[in-house]
Amino acid sequence: MLITLRCIFFSAFALFIHNTVLGQVDFSKVNSQTSLFQKARSADSAITAGEFGAVHSLLIVKEGKLVFEGYYNGWKKDSVHQLQSATKSVISTLLGCAIQQGFITDENEPLSKYFSIGATDSLKQKIILKDLLTQRHGLKWKEGAWEDPNNTWRKVLNTEGNWYEEILKIPMDTTPGTVFTYSNAAPVLITGVIQKASRMDIDSFAYTYLFNPLGIKNCWFWPGNGGPENNGMALISLTSRDMAKIGQLYLQDGKWNNSVVLPKSYIQAATASHVKAVEPNGIYSNYDYGYFWWSNPKPYNSERVNIYLARGAGGQNIIVDKKNNTVVIITAWNMQQPNKPQAIYDRYLY
Repeated sequence: MLITLRCIFFSAFALFIHNTVLGQVDFSKVNSQTSLFQKARSADSAITAGEFGAVHSLLIVKEGKLVFEGYYNGWKKDSVHQLQSATKSVISTLLGCAIQQGFITDENEPLSKYFSIGATDSLKQKIILKDLLTQRHGLKWKEGAWEDPNNTWRKVLNTEGNWYEEILKIPMDTTPGTVFTYSNAAPVLITGVIQKASRMDIDSFAYTYLFNPLGIKNCWFWPGNGGPENNGMALISLTSRDMAKIGQLYLQDGKWNNSVVLPKSYIQAATASHVKAVEPNGIYSNYDYGYFWWSNPKPYNSERVNIYLARGAGGQNIIVDKKNNTVVIITAWNMQQPNKPQAIYDRYLY
């Protein structure tokens, strides 16, 4: 009898250990939270009716379990989707991985440690990684309508050769750390820093320290200027489920399969409100901004929504609700009203 009880105990203990090291998002188990599921069904009906334009997916995970998963307009579970500027939040995550691995001490390191900056360019010498992460780099940068001939990013894209050098040729406009100027320059330089610090191409680094630990296998890196090592991983495509894994990693304070992928302190800093009330649009009066993560969106005539999120043009969102232990993924292609798909969350799921 004693032997039998010991066997039962050790079997149960082994099962417990096994379960604690499984992937942290279990897509095979549906969370039966009736209220959230019913909200998701209402959102699904609105999406199907065309209320939010060309939506491609809606995926909801609560407490690590699937609540709802819907695909629309020909998109499927294994389809990889362009994240557009939500790529920036993945790049921020990769910098956290570089800090966790000891390649970079912290976000207060100077940019000049990794890139040659002329000694006479005193303002540019002052840029630290945190200034890039918070889009307060100080570069004289204009990034608006693509057809605008003065679009700085467009000029960089049309340049052959080293894009890092092209960006660093741009003169300074303000003191680093003072003025929010949204740009693609900042994430490109951050991925350049990661490559120089780790001596790895950014796609290899991403797989080694983020994607492989999270079980992300199906993704696409934009070749850009000859490959991600040359253009700084300016654009990546992932499945909706893999986007959810990144959100879940943040909910779990950087832990996955009992290993630390990101420092908890970095997650707290990355999702904090370093810049208040920036960038209004047709749906929200403003957001706060962290390290390439947006937070606390404020709808017009309403209270702030207590979430942080990755955002990409056309309606790409990784929405993290820490209080309710929930991750919501939205992918879409609404280029005329790129923020409209996020309203799915505000109107039906919040």
